Amino acid sequence: LTVAAFEGGTGDYVTMFEPTASEYVRLGKGYMIASVGEESGEIPFTCFMVKQSYFDKNETTLVNFNKALIKAMDYLYTEDETTVAEKLVNSFPSTQIQSIADAIKSYKRIDAWKRDLIMKETDFNRLQEVMENAGELDKRADYDKIVNNNYAEKANG
Repeated sequence: LTVAAFEGGTGDYVTMFEPTASEYVRLGKGYMIASVGEESGEIPFTCFMVKQSYFDKNETTLVNFNKALIKAMDYLYTEDETTVAEKLVNSFPSTQIQSIADAIKSYKRIDAWKRDLIMKETDFNRLQEVMENAGELDKRADYDKIVNNNYAEKANG
């Protein structure tokens, strides 16, 4: 509800996800002054989780899933932003293609997408620091016990 509150006049600034931020700029509703992703450094944001039983029995599927993600990242970085936006527009039905393209261009500029899918310990610790600062983490997790990059490493070949 932060975007609606901002638009309604509550507050002088707001944090928005893309492509909403680019859409607001394009419509003259606001100005982008900083990128949290650019300023924060590498922080794991999106993850895919499976149960240990699935992890243990589906190596081929998991390696291929990682390969598909890497292929998608390569596509995002090498294809024209408008072409990619045209393929994504159905996922953002209330957003103009140009705003989606602007968001993709911005993400490329700040190198927002992790292309090798390997979670580094420094990045994992930075995520935990953010969670601690937000008051959402009482005890840090051990990287070696939580993170398994085996299938991502195999996918990278």
